[in-house]
Amino acid sequence: MSTDTLIETQMAAYWDDLYETGYTTPPPSDIERQMLRATTGAESGMRVLDVGCGTGRLSAHLASWGMQVTGLDHSLSAIASARWAHADVPLLDFRLYDVTSPRPLVPDPGPVDLVTCRLSYEFVAGPRFTANLRRWLRPGGVLHITTTVSELTRPGVARRGLPKSAIDELASHWRHMTVYRLTRDSALVGVALRN
Repeated sequence: MSTDTLIETQMAAYWDDLYETGYTTPPPSDIERQMLRATTGAESGMRVLDVGCGTGRLSAHLASWGMQVTGLDHSLSAIASARWAHADVPLLDFRLYDVTSPRPLVPDPGPVDLVTCRLSYEFVAGPRFTANLRRWLRPGGVLHITTTVSELTRPGVARRGLPKSAIDELASHWRHMTVYRLTRDSALVGVALRN
């Protein structure tokens, strides 16, 4: 793990500083939203956790589909921005929570139908997150990851995301895996994992 990734993973203050200066991830594209819906079976009435929700753009889209969504992030600045930007969206809640923490999420959200990690999985993946995930997801529930493929990022761009080998390795831990590309060069992919 690089020093940058270690800092990003373990320091909420790092992310607070970024969000306070206006940092945000690009909004999910139409194709990204359509593919997420198609590969997860997302529908009205489902319960969702959006892990690493940042400013809540994906969370708000999911809630607009009639899903009960809780966005989680360990950055207080991101949560404050998400609450402000999406205050009028029903079925949507944002909570400050570090998913790698040993303390439980209170109240416990489980069981949920869908857990999403949009451009955040590489920062939260690990034993504690896996334990939380198994506890939160109902049988047959889906983990959906949107990530960059680190080997395919453009030169000069910080290497974020997951290596292809790590994406392939996910299949060994789940009953069913679907991987699909979101860009022509396959540098951004969606991964739907069903337990």
